[in-house]
Amino acid sequence: MATQTNNQTGFMEKFLGKTDHQLFWITLVIFGIIVGLGVATPEKLAAVLKSMQSFITTNFTWYYMLFTASCLIFSFWMAVGPFANLKLGKDEDEPEFSTMAWLAMLFSAGIGLGFIFWGIAEPIYHYMQTPYGAEPGTAAAVPVALQISYLHWGFHPWSFYAVGGLGIAYFSFKHDQPMTIATSLYGLLGDKTETSIWSKLANLVTAFATIAGISTALGLGILSIKYGLTHITGIEMTPGVTVFVLILFMIAYIASSVSGLKRGLKYMSLINMWLAFAVIAFIFFAGPTLQLLNLFPDSLGLYLSNFVTMTFWTDSMNQAFEGKWLGWWTVFYWAFWIAWVPFVGGFIARISKGRTVREFILWVVLIPSFVMFVCFDIFGGAAILAERAGTVELWKAIQADMGSGIFVLLSAYPMGYFASIMIFISLIIFLITSADSASFLVAMLMSKGELEPKAGMKIVWGFVLGTLAIILLQTGGLKALQTASIVCALPFTVVMIAMMFSIVKGFRKDLKNK
Repeated sequence: MATQTNNQTGFMEKFLGKTDHQLFWITLVIFGIIVGLGVATPEKLAAVLKSMQSFITTNFTWYYMLFTASCLIFSFWMAVGPFANLKLGKDEDEPEFSTMAWLAMLFSAGIGLGFIFWGIAEPIYHYMQTPYGAEPGTAAAVPVALQISYLHWGFHPWSFYAVGGLGIAYFSFKHDQPMTIATSLYGLLGDKTETSIWSKLANLVTAFATIAGISTALGLGILSIKYGLTHITGIEMTPGVTVFVLILFMIAYIASSVSGLKRGLKYMSLINMWLAFAVIAFIFFAGPTLQLLNLFPDSLGLYLSNFVTMTFWTDSMNQAFEGKWLGWWTVFYWAFWIAWVPFVGGFIARISKGRTVREFILWVVLIPSFVMFVCFDIFGGAAILAERAGTVELWKAIQADMGSGIFVLLSAYPMGYFASIMIFISLIIFLITSADSASFLVAMLMSKGELEPKAGMKIVWGFVLGTLAIILLQTGGLKALQTASIVCALPFTVVMIAMMFSIVKGFRKDLKNK
């Protein structure tokens, strides 16, 4: 019996590699229970998720807004303050990836398939259901709709990623600590980082937030892929076909993850960046180019002039859709991005060795934000202008199927069918690279920060991510996906607050000892 047990243990170690057994089994068991409930009693699971979302959005809106503002201010201070020239690594370390490859990977991981899903749908929603600043459906509502989209996809979410990635990258590369979220607490915990109960709790919360966040994103991607596949091939996406397609994607992103960071993710990210930009350029030049050019400074000016107000707005008098709008949109987005911080911040940390703090903050926050402003002006602006002109009935289509937006818009363009194929391929690659990044990060976390986790560990967590996405989709669709992020993101904000204190304390100590 003892020999059999030893053989099983040996097989597990060989298959999974170095493993944090407590974290691995606690996380696996709890998500196994959630999946089991989703299969056995989907209605009850949906009801529980709904009540949890309602409680959080009702009672913690003020907290989410203040926390988000804190991350923005902290990121700005890091870029211009006394720590800006510190290097993420040893003094002699050079960047591992070229700037172009680095940007492509952080963009694919940080925005991924969510943009293709929301790039059309969100501006149309804000145009038709404008919460403030203009009457819905009017000309004045057009730049306001883009202004709100810029808020949700610009400096705010990228400041979350900057905070999450900065502490991990610095303490990991400078102080030779493992590549885990707990490492970002090294400035507070010192040599007790790996053994402290606080670091173990931080890693557990991280695992939950990461798995919930990426499962939400996978579900959103599948909603777009469902419509795109039907639009391009005519195949009817029944629930069974949807599950089958998601399983195929699961196999694809696990294979990509197992192939290794440099071979798999790097090249897929570069290909996808150029493919996505090609579609954006097509819409820009084939669409109302002059109007889009005029709309960009108009909407960007609104965004910048109202930046502080939007950052702190809590709708305290319940004016926007009886106080529900903020929970539907801004609070959901902040929770969604926060849930992505462990894997996007961790992944950005993994690829940012050799960068300075200033370089890291500016490139991670400013450049992707500006790219998103341009993308939303083109995608969202073209969609709203098409709706206003009556070229296509986008609002009607999106209400019927949230994943339809980009494909319905492209159907109004010359050669739109071929552009739809390109965006469909881009969507697939975004899904694979996002899930690849997440399964890589979770595997790294479960492997005590190993920079190259065993293939078996990536396979296990890639399977968990895909399975949870299937369950959430079958349980409650979009609402269930949103709720998963909102619920799991809240405790992770506490970890991020500790990160900021840890970064400042660690930076001050190292600067003093220089």
